[in-house]
Amino acid sequence: MRCILFFGIYDPRYARNRVLYEGFKRNGWEITECHVDPKVNRGILKYLKLFLLGLKAWRERYDLVLVCFPGHTVMPLARFLFGPRVVFDAFLSVYDSNVFDRKVYPANSLRAWRDKMLDTWSCKLARKVLLDTNQHIEYFVKTFGISREKFIRMWISADDTMFFPTNIPEAAVFTVHFYGTFIPLQGIQYIIEAANILRDEDIRFRIVGSGQERERIERQIEDFKLDTIEWIGKVPVERVPGYMAGAHVVLGIFGDTEKTKRVIPNKVYEAMAMGKAIITADTPAIRELEGASAALKLIPVANAKALADAILELKNDSGRRKILGLSARALFERECLPEQIIKNLIEELQRSSIRA
Repeated sequence: MRCILFFGIYDPRYARNRVLYEGFKRNGWEITECHVDPKVNRGILKYLKLFLLGLKAWRERYDLVLVCFPGHTVMPLARFLFGPRVVFDAFLSVYDSNVFDRKVYPANSLRAWRDKMLDTWSCKLARKVLLDTNQHIEYFVKTFGISREKFIRMWISADDTMFFPTNIPEAAVFTVHFYGTFIPLQGIQYIIEAANILRDEDIRFRIVGSGQERERIERQIEDFKLDTIEWIGKVPVERVPGYMAGAHVVLGIFGDTEKTKRVIPNKVYEAMAMGKAIITADTPAIRELEGASAALKLIPVANAKALADAILELKNDSGRRKILGLSARALFERECLPEQIIKNLIEELQRSSIRA
């Protein structure tokens, strides 16, 4: 049996990490976790504890060492312990997320420079780096000066032990579902504008989550005096499938950011896994999924009118919704099952002369 070591300060419950774990398990791999919870072990203590655990793991033999997300800050430690065979699941750019997407600090700040160096060297220390789309890979190549050959594209996928088609009946009122962390790439303001356009229709918008743009969205809803929006705060991920199952349409992302064009978010994969009708932005990233244009309702980025029109179209055509849902699930089964993306990864690593 082949063995893999999951290494880092990652959250095992996070969607991406659950998918990786499930995918390797279904491919017959034995999984060992060398993991420190950064919420329990804070500051430098978490790295010291991880180093001590890593020394014990170093004595064992593994076919693959995977640094899980978030792993940028532990890559030097992984490289020191396990050498150049480490594979790094970058998942995102810290620099891009903090500076351009979340706008935590400006691009000319010391903290931005620190993040850029973190992205650069965490990737350079790895034998291979995993990212979700070619668009995302090209950003890393151009921004951080890293060779294209360093990267492997691997879909994010979804935990299909949690997200799968159900027999839960849809709500009596036509329901449009969105959940997220309220970051700019999600473009929640366009969902609110669409709700305002459709305020006289018999449509309920359900928004689950909270985050960075919460106050802005609250003000927008108050300004429009909307009573068709049901806002549910943060909920455990285990409750999300139930909310999604009862909805008629599930929304993806719509933001007018560069990152929107480069990524396919968890929520789209999860809605695909559940066989739901999905509306999301038409981006270069989503087009990388062969068949996405037929399986998903794609609309222009940052366009509330187009979103409203798409929602109304699907409200008035239950047959179209059913076809989209079946097509989305079929696309997920064809391209995005956890075992399939890991099988593809293993084959790619073998072609790259990495033992796997």
